[in-house]
Amino acid sequence: MAPAQQTAQLTDLVGSLKRHWPIVAVVAIIGLILGVLASFAVPAKYDATTTVSVNPMNADPLTSTVDASRSVSMPTEAGIAASAKVAEAASDALRPTYRIDAGRIKDSTTVSSPDESLILTISFSGDTPKQAAAGADAVAEAYLMLRRDDAASEVERLVKAAETQLRKIRIDSNEDAYASRIAQQSLRIQADSLGEKLAQLSNVDLNPGQIVGNAETPSTPSTPGAVPLGLAGLFLGLLAGIPIALLRKEEDSEIGGVDGLHAIGDQIVLDGTKDTNRADTWDIAAFMLKIPTEIGTEGPFMIMVDAEDGDGRSATAGQELVDALSRRGRSARFVDAGAINEGKISRGWPTDKKRVSWAGEIIVIDTTHLTSDANKVALATRSDSVLVARSTTDDAAALRRLAGLLKSKNVDIALTALFPSRHEMIALNR
Repeated sequence: MAPAQQTAQLTDLVGSLKRHWPIVAVVAIIGLILGVLASFAVPAKYDATTTVSVNPMNADPLTSTVDASRSVSMPTEAGIAASAKVAEAASDALRPTYRIDAGRIKDSTTVSSPDESLILTISFSGDTPKQAAAGADAVAEAYLMLRRDDAASEVERLVKAAETQLRKIRIDSNEDAYASRIAQQSLRIQADSLGEKLAQLSNVDLNPGQIVGNAETPSTPSTPGAVPLGLAGLFLGLLAGIPIALLRKEEDSEIGGVDGLHAIGDQIVLDGTKDTNRADTWDIAAFMLKIPTEIGTEGPFMIMVDAEDGDGRSATAGQELVDALSRRGRSARFVDAGAINEGKISRGWPTDKKRVSWAGEIIVIDTTHLTSDANKVALATRSDSVLVARSTTDDAAALRRLAGLLKSKNVDIALTALFPSRHEMIALNR
């Protein structure tokens, strides 16, 4: 039965980044270069700002005393300043110097107003510093002109309406229907009211406001330069490179050889890839393991043997080590950890009672069929020696994860035996 797939751990991610750091570095450098190139490819823009103070105008003299804060809607004024009509007027004003159409002026203009104020801040984005300053001032002047013209048109409309009513009153005063004294008195009262209104209309202040801060010519562009865009590209490159490195298919997914094992960690490697008989490699492994000549009666000498499952061999690595020890005249007890309840292992198996029953023996605990790396590490911490058996086509990432976990618990791998892949062994035996 194949072991359950292990979930990715933080050590795996860090290890993958360390192994594939060139990928992250290359993508980050590409991002840096693209950012710098973008700073030259993107046209520079300059921002200038003109400040306008808005006067509350009320063309209706009957409501001329209304509070200024209620007679002016600054959001409305901001909308007028950013309107297409103002943009057209600004385009006409700029035409002798800059040929900018109304659509571009509208897109390049932003208008805002601080809360509880009668101030409009008009910003314009231009291709050059002088164009930006001229554009901001042109939009502000066009807004004031439009507002002044609208107010003057409204006053003119009210004057014409009042004069029309006065002419009608004069005509009515000569009619027989208004010949009575009371009718004449009523017409005089209406005429006096209209005359007073006309007098008030002639004194209406048509000043819409004034520019209180002309645009200054900007000295630096508002668009980011090579340094900030380069750093932004570098940062984005890092963000893109990290997942690419993590998701990239491992070139070293197979151990491959002795160099691959040494790349995983510091360990003694027994190279058995050229041995035609697997038992010969195990005989050398049994010789290299530092097993006491005599084992005291206070406890056993425990050897944890771990191999990758699923290679189809009839005997597991632990049984092969037991056979090799037997050939050297040492008896050993084989224990298949995969047959032990994993809950018992996590709770502290083998128990003291079990260890006493094994006293004086060599115990080979085979974790080949054990699915949990955590339980393998737990058994390793309770063992006197750890031997790892792998073939050249085994999963290097899985071994790297196990080696990292063992190292985190200060457990050293006493020996790693490397065997040829299964199909190579078949070819050698033919």
